[in-house]
Amino acid sequence: MSEGKQPDLDQEVVATLETMIDEICAGRVSILQLIRSAPSGDYRAFVSQARLSLMLMSDPRILPLLNAEMRAEMIEVGVDPNNCDIEKELALKDSKRRFTKLAEERARAVNTQPSLLTATTFEARLEQYQILIAYVEKQWDDACAMFQRGNFPIAAFLSILVIEEIGKLSRLAEELIYFDAPVASPSPAVVERSHRRKHFIGVASGALINARLDRVLGKGKVRQIIHEAESDELEKTRQACLNIDVENGRAVTPGERISEGRARDLTILAGELMAEALGHFPWEFKRMIEHVMAFERSVGLPEEKIK
Repeated sequence: MSEGKQPDLDQEVVATLETMIDEICAGRVSILQLIRSAPSGDYRAFVSQARLSLMLMSDPRILPLLNAEMRAEMIEVGVDPNNCDIEKELALKDSKRRFTKLAEERARAVNTQPSLLTATTFEARLEQYQILIAYVEKQWDDACAMFQRGNFPIAAFLSILVIEEIGKLSRLAEELIYFDAPVASPSPAVVERSHRRKHFIGVASGALINARLDRVLGKGKVRQIIHEAESDELEKTRQACLNIDVENGRAVTPGERISEGRARDLTILAGELMAEALGHFPWEFKRMIEHVMAFERSVGLPEEKIK
């Protein structure tokens, strides 16, 4: 296409977007239906919808309309949008401070870590994306298998590794959505070695707002795990999963330090975080959460918590 025609194309896109915004403001188009209109399994269509959603949000009229639609949908399914318990729980999790810290840690990762998706075409980048997601899913499956075999320390260890990978891959969706954006070379381009940073990003990305996780594990336990991820206690647990240590003058094995309950909680946590933070596409989330629910049933969680 010649340079002379490019502005016409841009003007056409702008005009189409403005028409769509006018239709939304007139109540003839639902924002939620528009966002959800990509066919299941169609990655390219979903990426296009994600881009469109971001463009729509640049218009100040759209966000209030979206909030109104979301409130109406919450009421329709029996959820009170004015429930103050949500704000109280966020306060108990110190969510305001931690969300700020999470944003800072993610920005730091983008600025200092190499890009995880390096291909220049959408198809090739999608293949890289799927390989990374499949690796984390396999790692969590291995954690479940170790738990079922009664090897609780290794189940807990693998679950913490899953949480680390979630922290590392938290930027994956953006790198796929903006597959044609210029890739900057961070300096220094070295892989993140801090377990604490990866633990915090992995846990905070999926646990600060997660009513399902609060129900499955219990709010108090979720708050404790968030604290452990931020304070380095989760890293101490990771080491305890592997290393024989000496306590009170005698050797202590990982099996004595990592209980069945602790391993179960960490395995469930890793699966729930995986679905929440890495289930970027609806069909991926559905696949992941169904596997997580199957494990939760297998370890005896009551159905009212799982559903």
